[in-house]
Amino acid sequence: MRESYLLFTLLLVLLPSTLHFQAHAAPAGPLVKHLSSLLKWTRSTTKAPQSDGNVLQFENGYLVETVVEGNEIGVVPYKIRVSEDGELFAVDEVNSNIVKITPPLSQYSRGRLVAGSFQGYTGHVDGKPSDARFNHPKGVTMDDKGNVYVADTMNLAIRKIGDA
Repeated sequence: MRESYLLFTLLLVLLPSTLHFQAHAAPAGPLVKHLSSLLKWTRSTTKAPQSDGNVLQFENGYLVETVVEGNEIGVVPYKIRVSEDGELFAVDEVNSNIVKITPPLSQYSRGRLVAGSFQGYTGHVDGKPSDARFNHPKGVTMDDKGNVYVADTMNLAIRKIGDA
């Protein structure tokens, strides 16, 4: 663990002088993403977890990874569900849309509008996916036949998105 901190500190000290950052340079977001993909934090299995009985501890064995960049695809994800096929159905409560994201999931994934409005228009309209309007939906689930059910909160309705 100590070696990881040393490597990180060394990178923080040496990297800015190597890249010659200027005040008008591009935002650091892509650089941070690139660095985070290069650094792999390892957990020590030789140490026993320390606890004083009153403090929550992190559980070992997990890795947090961004699989979809909502701001890149114009989606503000509120709730998601995964279909049996591994597709993610995301409720965009802010823009009143339902979006499907097909695997493989990565930071370069793209979403497809299942129902709603590209412009984020709200309403209570049934019909073809391009005509349908929701009013700040907040929940989504699906059945074993592939139908998607949406909790259309501000319309006080449960809506069904299906093939027929």
